[in-house]
Amino acid sequence: MHNSLAIIPVLLATSTATIAMADKGTILKAADMNCTRGQVAEVQIRATTHDLIGGFEFNADAVGHLVQEVRYDGPIFDTSWSGWDNAPTSNVGVSAVCVFTEDQVDPGDHNLVTLEVPIPADAVPGTVIPVNLSNIQFFNYDFSVAALDPRNGSITVHSTADLNGSGSVDPADLGLMIAQWGPANPKSTADLDGSGEVDGADLGRLIERWGTEG
Repeated sequence: MHNSLAIIPVLLATSTATIAMADKGTILKAADMNCTRGQVAEVQIRATTHDLIGGFEFNADAVGHLVQEVRYDGPIFDTSWSGWDNAPTSNVGVSAVCVFTEDQVDPGDHNLVTLEVPIPADAVPGTVIPVNLSNIQFFNYDFSVAALDPRNGSITVHSTADLNGSGSVDPADLGLMIAQWGPANPKSTADLDGSGEVDGADLGRLIERWGTEG
């Protein structure tokens, strides 16, 4: 599914005379998410649409961070859809086209694709990595052009919640966090978001990661 981003412009060129702006628009949204440094962020790109989707094309820029893979895991790709991308790259181009209207999912809010972005192990906790959308084209199945509302996303970097390095976030890590509660010092491991304080935000992250590797 790589290096073939020409299908959608061809579709547009074949229907220029009949294109009309849709009455209701499409929201294309990159997720805002958290990720532990040293792990892979899985950033969903979602669309909220009022019409059957005929095709789309966009760039997603992780601003200096590699998009190592694009997963075509949205419900539309369980049918006759095909997708293409040029990953791995930091500013990845993604495009897709639908073949048969009877295979379409209903209009609504759906994941289109998921971007896999590795977060360096030495990333500073609290760093926010923008995920910016650009060069967006979106077509309804009848080749009308959907009015677009693109919304950028982000990845916020955290330290691991596995404070004792046991391989799993568990009650021992909770005890360590409580012991470090309050202003963080240079040796604090429990300031997961790099705020300078071990507080409720860090506790929430630990609970969110409970039972995982952190």
